[in-house]
Amino acid sequence: MEISKLHVHNVDLHYHAGQERHHETTLEDYVEHARLSGRRVLGLTDHLGRYLGGNASAGRNDLHYPASLAGLEEYRRDVDRMQPLYPELLLLFAPEVPPATALSEVPDTVTALADFFIIEAAFPSPSSPEQNTEALVARLRETREFTDRTGRPAFIAHPMRAAVNLRLIKHQVQPWVTEMPPRPGGEFTPGELKEFFLLDFERIGRAAAELGVPLELNGNTQYRVRSSNLPAPLQMLWSALGVLNSLGCELLPGSDQHGFRAGVGRIGMYVAADCFHALGITIRDMPFLEDLLEGTSAEDSVSTQAGARSRKGGP
Repeated sequence: MEISKLHVHNVDLHYHAGQERHHETTLEDYVEHARLSGRRVLGLTDHLGRYLGGNASAGRNDLHYPASLAGLEEYRRDVDRMQPLYPELLLLFAPEVPPATALSEVPDTVTALADFFIIEAAFPSPSSPEQNTEALVARLRETREFTDRTGRPAFIAHPMRAAVNLRLIKHQVQPWVTEMPPRPGGEFTPGELKEFFLLDFERIGRAAAELGVPLELNGNTQYRVRSSNLPAPLQMLWSALGVLNSLGCELLPGSDQHGFRAGVGRIGMYVAADCFHALGITIRDMPFLEDLLEGTSAEDSVSTQAGARSRKGGP
């Protein structure tokens, strides 16, 4: 698969399609939806807690896979079985590690299944940018150590999600947020960004660039902000991502899609290509993706190479 032939919307590195898919759908339904919606590189994922050490699946009778390592292995086998059916796609397997799980505790058996990992960071405080920034920087360091030790690439998922939930989704929107005037040019100060997102983006951007750990530009987070009907928070989100980008932090596309069925038909999350375009970021600015695609070509068997990456222990 040639990277020069891909656009940003063709790449979705965060696509839930296993335990978390709708109970009346199959993995093939999800991959087919991905194909029809223009995705060509697909990171198939699920939260690791759905399989290991958690109670998220307790008492449910609609599970697609056992809530165990055996279930995760079965999901991986299903992904491998899908690949020959979709030779025009590159299907990759990428477990999502929750913030409470230390990466040193991820079993080697799980690492052996993965092409790459999606890592969540903690957001410990509803009021302290310092605590949240320190937690994210610590997770960046931990991720760098994990990738060096295991040979598995990894990135940090939806770094602004917790703040968006706090400001717009899970609590009453505060008047000061509602009253923010639009700023189409994104003219927000570092202090304003820190106040809204409770994160120091300059420190985070420098740390991510120094450590070589990418952050995700998450479509689901963008969708949540757009759903608020307030222009300023979306402009602020793009401004914060622009700060990260300007400091050399690599940003990666992921929709964080969990489903595509709704009362109006087929609807799901999107890869926020519009934001990438506004920031001037192209596929060529993503070394992480280039590494994933290294060695593939239009003539090669994507299935064989994806499986080989898994068996050899690295990309």
